[in-house]
Amino acid sequence: MSKAVLLLNLGTPAEPTAKGLREFYKYFFADPFVFDMNPVSRWLLRHLIILPFRAPRTAKLYQSIWTKHGSPLKVFADRVQQSMQASFADEGAAVLVLNGMAYSEPFIHQAMAELEQKGVTDILVLPMFPQFSTATTASVFHAVEQAAKLWRESPQLQFVNDLFAEPAFIRAWSTVINKHLANADIDHVIFSYHGLPEQTIRKADSLNYCRFGDCCQQISSQNRNCYRAQCVATTESIVKALAWKEVSYSIAFQSRFGRQVWIQPYLDEHMAALVEKGVKKIAVITPSFVSDCLETTHEIGIQYRQQFLDCGGETLQLVPNLNDDPAWLSSIYEIARRHLQQSS
Repeated sequence: MSKAVLLLNLGTPAEPTAKGLREFYKYFFADPFVFDMNPVSRWLLRHLIILPFRAPRTAKLYQSIWTKHGSPLKVFADRVQQSMQASFADEGAAVLVLNGMAYSEPFIHQAMAELEQKGVTDILVLPMFPQFSTATTASVFHAVEQAAKLWRESPQLQFVNDLFAEPAFIRAWSTVINKHLANADIDHVIFSYHGLPEQTIRKADSLNYCRFGDCCQQISSQNRNCYRAQCVATTESIVKALAWKEVSYSIAFQSRFGRQVWIQPYLDEHMAALVEKGVKKIAVITPSFVSDCLETTHEIGIQYRQQFLDCGGETLQLVPNLNDDPAWLSSIYEIARRHLQQSS
């Protein structure tokens, strides 16, 4: 078997306990791509604050989303991998499909070692992060490249850089959204994306182009890898696929913490502003994720929903992620197969 698809994700705690979170955070908070600070400061943050205090608190949140099969992210990642493997087998294609996680098993280096052991020579690296960010995409790509350097004979690596722009990705989201909102009684739709500190985007902006405003309205050579611009492009592509003419919608960003300025508008403030304008029934869609996780199921489904109700809102409907919806399983296989064919 010479070809493989490596599906990349950040990972998830193995169990919803303080022990499970400490093991996960041990890797997550050690990543310089995510926490770009002095190594000593990063070590102090991890060992003096995160592991002893944050891990037990977050474990309780994970308990609220845990399923009988385990963490939703791991469950859906495995189902996507198994579905894609079966689809290649049905076509008689000798392609191996594996998952690789940045901060939990199966770790990226473990998956890469298995690919080498099984004689793979060509690897399609497919991150489950639709929009580019140094904290996600660049980090896992680096991990793959570092693992490849350990091979006796270097593999041929092909990276999928623009999942957000893949027509099949947009088609899958439009199908899922139609399924859940076709008859919904709502006033407004918010496309909510995971936030990033403005500083993170500025560091990746070698052309000093980013202004965090109108410059994000269109993808160009100047903002090619701007996360915020890609979020805007994702939204507009989905809305176009849905052929929305009179549906009111907007974009916001969630999950900020700390004292840094993050990309805006902030979801909590944006919801409050909508209520002041008389918007009482909203739906929230989260296209920076492909599967349900803590940031969607708990953060929006529980925390943000309560904030919306507290400020006078009436209904917040959270649209499920792509998960293992048949439209997504067929779409992600289509994407992988097309990229493999292009590399042949």
